[in-house]
Amino acid sequence: MEPDRDDRPAGPACLREAQPWETWLRDEWRRRSLATGWRMPDDWNTEAVDEVLAACRNRALARGEAGLAAVGATALAAACAGLGRSRALAGVGIAETIDDLAALFAVLGSGEGGRRDPALRLVGAIAEGWAEESVSQFARGGCEDPLSGMATLSYLRTRLAEVYREAEQGGTSPAETHRLLVVGLPRRPDPWRRMALPILVGRDLRAAFPGGETLSLAKPGPAIALVPARRDLPLRYARLRRNIQAAFGTQIRMTPLPGRLTDALRLVDELAR
Repeated sequence: MEPDRDDRPAGPACLREAQPWETWLRDEWRRRSLATGWRMPDDWNTEAVDEVLAACRNRALARGEAGLAAVGATALAAACAGLGRSRALAGVGIAETIDDLAALFAVLGSGEGGRRDPALRLVGAIAEGWAEESVSQFARGGCEDPLSGMATLSYLRTRLAEVYREAEQGGTSPAETHRLLVVGLPRRPDPWRRMALPILVGRDLRAAFPGGETLSLAKPGPAIALVPARRDLPLRYARLRRNIQAAFGTQIRMTPLPGRLTDALRLVDELAR
């Protein structure tokens, strides 16, 4: 005899037992995050991850009941903010943090036959949590912009002074050994797009120049990179220019350094406007 409806367990079968489902989701989320570029496997699992998993489960169980669903959405946003703070405290960049959230939702969507992107509210929550912790660290004496991960303009000036001193000692000229790359960041009316653009440009710059190059952000002006004029620079520059123009519709240009440090500092001030 079929049991009465009131005797049937609530929710999908995969959610009736919390631990197996959360264990599966944790393992798949971590696996996909590592596959998409997470660089610190041993530091991925944290208490903040546990909170996000619990919120995901409660949110899934609450679907179909409007009041509970609203509570579930609020709890998930709060958990995402906590995850953002945790990632920032561990030294994880904002782009990698958002990619990690996207990996979670890719796993959640895979069970429904297609990819699911995180809601803008959740992206905003994790970014705000990350920025809150990063700004706190920055206030204690940092030299990086909290959101983009790029250096401040003051740090770029310091690096220029070091490059010119090194050139003087070695009998070379920065005009021959280094270049400045300038990526324009057009103003966006949407505050989310204004926040996202430096993050995404910073990620592209780091992908093109993953070594010791100095990548800086002149607020509210462009991104400025100090890069060595190696043999492969024209190829890297061409690839970066193509990617940035296609993705953001913004301009990028390369300029040599002048012969004197005072002129180089003046040039940076002009470019930053």
